[in-house]
Amino acid sequence: MDAWTLTRQRDAMIGWAVSEGGSVAAVRLARKYGLADEPADLVAMTCERLATSMQRRSERLPNVNSDDEATRYAYRTMSNLAIDLARRNRNEKHAIVSAARLAPTPPGTDQTATSSVFIDELFSAMHRVAASGFVCKSCDSRITYAAATEVLHLALLEGSDAAVGQSWLDDVIYSVVDRYHSGMSRTPAAQRQRRSRCRRCVMELLQAALSTIGVRRD
Repeated sequence: MDAWTLTRQRDAMIGWAVSEGGSVAAVRLARKYGLADEPADLVAMTCERLATSMQRRSERLPNVNSDDEATRYAYRTMSNLAIDLARRNRNEKHAIVSAARLAPTPPGTDQTATSSVFIDELFSAMHRVAASGFVCKSCDSRITYAAATEVLHLALLEGSDAAVGQSWLDDVIYSVVDRYHSGMSRTPAAQRQRRSRCRRCVMELLQAALSTIGVRRD
């Protein structure tokens, strides 16, 4: 059996990922791990991971010399990615709960002043984290900081019982993402991927700021 070149290995693996077999596997893995991401997004992210991984290699993979072996390698990559996304989603949910609970109670209660002071402290912590070189590879740092800032502004200025939950956070983050990406590709799949990536970055920044001031609100 002739040894496949690095290029042939990459093309075969990506070819499986975008095939019907890859789509079926993505649907099954998304369901298995309860992913918020669409199966089509999982396929796209798998292709991106495969392409990036193979680009970094200087030598071919020793055990990929047939379509079956390429399929197994690509499936493992997709499966590992699904596991990573599921783990990130769990962490994101914790961060969402932490940020949602920042919303002050209605004016006139003792908790309003406490919540406002806490959010002011979190603003400072978030600035320190960002200034110290916080980087999320999935999204532009300007978008991450701008969206996180707007989340905190909403929690401080317009917080209410109705604001607690994921939808208001998503609305704020998505509006910032869309504003920064105005004029770029706006296909539904591309838009979902941008929003999802940037949302994770915002949650990571908020969680890092919370950790800096020694608070866990899981």
